[in-house]
Order: sequence, then structure tokens, then C-alpha cells
Amino acid sequence: MAQDSYAASLDPVSPSVLASWIRALCQTVRGYGCDPLPLMVGAGLDANRLNVPEARFPMIGVRRFWRLAIEATGDPLLGLRLGEEVQPATLHGLGLAILACGSLSELMSLVARYATVLSTTMYISLRHDAGGSALVVNTLGGSEMNHAARIAMLAFVYRQACKLSQRQVIPSFVTLGMPPAPGTERLDQYFHVPVTLGAEADAIGFTYADTIEPYASANTMLVGLNEKAIRDYLSRLERSLFSDRVLTQIQDMLPSGEPKLVDVATHLGLSVRTLQRKLRQENQSFQALLDQVRRTLASDWLSHGNLAVVEIGYRLGFSDPSNFCRACHRWFCCSPSEYRQRCLQLVT
Repeated sequence: MAQDSYAASLDPVSPSVLASWIRALCQTVRGYGCDPLPLMVGAGLDANRLNVPEARFPMIGVRRFWRLAIEATGDPLLGLRLGEEVQPATLHGLGLAILACGSLSELMSLVARYATVLSTTMYISLRHDAGGSALVVNTLGGSEMNHAARIAMLAFVYRQACKLSQRQVIPSFVTLGMPPAPGTERLDQYFHVPVTLGAEADAIGFTYADTIEPYASANTMLVGLNEKAIRDYLSRLERSLFSDRVLTQIQDMLPSGEPKLVDVATHLGLSVRTLQRKLRQENQSFQALLDQVRRTLASDWLSHGNLAVVEIGYRLGFSDPSNFCRACHRWFCCSPSEYRQRCLQLVT
């Protein structure tokens, strides 16, 4: 399948998820009366990235976040709730292309081709037979708790199928890999068919007649424009420097203490030697990147906000305040307090 080959072509070093998808999940979690921000901290995710355009989160943290969110809300079908609520624009250009597509067949094809914009570990097969077509959702390297992200994607696709056809579309079947459990009758109610649980695949199927029905909102030009935006974004993602991924990992790990080379390599699924080799190819070193992240964050936190100097040093992974002070003298030729005062004077 074309979408499978594209998923395989993406650099697997740093699997990631679109930040806007996590922002939508946070909004869904709030609907249960839960604050998602402490859960993000517990998962090792930087909430500051939620509102950065086209930002992404590392998959390892996202899967922890799903688990913490399901436990905090007490809803094993949190993925279904997200799929019910998430808005198309959350999925970058993919969601906007879906809104302008001409049929359910085109909707399914778009999702199959461009699911990697949502998650670089998600790949979707589009299958056809005499009775109709089906989407089969898979995720590389395992899945979220209760297959939550896969269920969310299937629920989203089904909701768009009904909205764009302006009627209740009934799937020919829905199968999920999660085992039967109390409360799963909600799945039958949502999809309007008996959902098969404990199946080999997470999939949804539709009849041939439903897939070819034309949508009144079809706009070929808008689909084309958004497909180009998706391809451009995925191309940038594929070309992104390895050092940028190391920088992201360092920033994610800083609140837990000074990141070690071996720990970053482990999180990226690499040996220490391979990580160092890849950085040398870009004329970078681990220590230089660690220093770069610390300097950038120190400047930002000292210039903006009112965090105590000791707290900033701790967040930057300095166990000893004197080490943070020495680093500031090296970066800014003054102490942290003096740098903060200098910045305040510039503002006024």
C-alpha cells in the first residue's frame, strides 16, 4: 500500500504525535472535570508546546499521557470520547481536506494516505472487496492503552462520514482489538452496529453504495490545496535534523534532572555510539546541544515570568544552584539575578 511505504520511509528514530491532537485530548479530559496539565507533567510532556503551530510530542510520552488520562477520568473508552469531540482542523490539512472531499471513498483514501501527519507510528490500510471498503488502523511499536488512539481515529472517521453525507450512515462492521469489558456497549451505541471486540484488527467497513455517494460539500480545489499543505509538512518532518530531535528529547528530560547521553540514546532507541555518530554528521555534540537548550530556556525564564532563580536552575537540571550561577556567567557574563534585572530594565 502507498501509505504503508510512506510510513516506513519516515525516520523511526523519534516517533511523534501532532501537538494539536494532544491539545484536543486535553480538552476532552477537562470535560471529565480533570486537569490535564499535571498528567502531562507526569507523562514528561512539555505543555508549552501545545500552542506552538505544527509542534509534535514524542510518542513515548504520549502513550504515558493516554494511560494517565484514562486512569484519571476512569473512562476506558476515552478514545471514543475524543473521536466524538475532536474537530477536523485538529488534524492539520488532513482534517480540512476531509471537509472538502467528494465522497466517503475519498475520505477514507485521504485518511489512509496521510495518517502519519497525526502520528508517525500510525499507518492505515484501505481494503476493498465486492461488498465495500474498510479502513484498518495500526500503530507501530504497540498501541495506546485500550487502543485509545486507534478507536479515536475510527470514531472521528465515522462522525465525518455521517456529517458529510448529512444522514446516519450505518457501517457494515466495526472490529476492535480491545477485549470485552463493562461499559463497552457505548461502542455499539455510537457506531450503530454490534462492535466485535477482541478482534485481530481495529477496523471499520462501509458498503459500496455508501462509499460512492457524492457529498454536496465537495470542493476539489480545496482538497488539492490541503493535500499540498500536508505533503509539504510531512516533507519538512522527514527532513528534520536529527539534532533537532535530540534537542527535543533533552528539553523533555530536563525537569527530571540533567539528561545523560545514555538516557537520551535509550529514549530514541539508539546506542550511544550511533547517537554520537549521527550528531557528528551534523557537526554537533551532545554536550553542546544540552548547553544550547539550557541557555535558551534560562534566557526565556529569566526574562519572562516570575519563577525563582533556584527553581529555574532546578528545571534546567542543575542540582546545585552554584552550577547554574556559573553557567549564567559563561552564557551572559553575569549572575542569573543580574541577567533578570538587565532584561527588566530593557523592557521598561
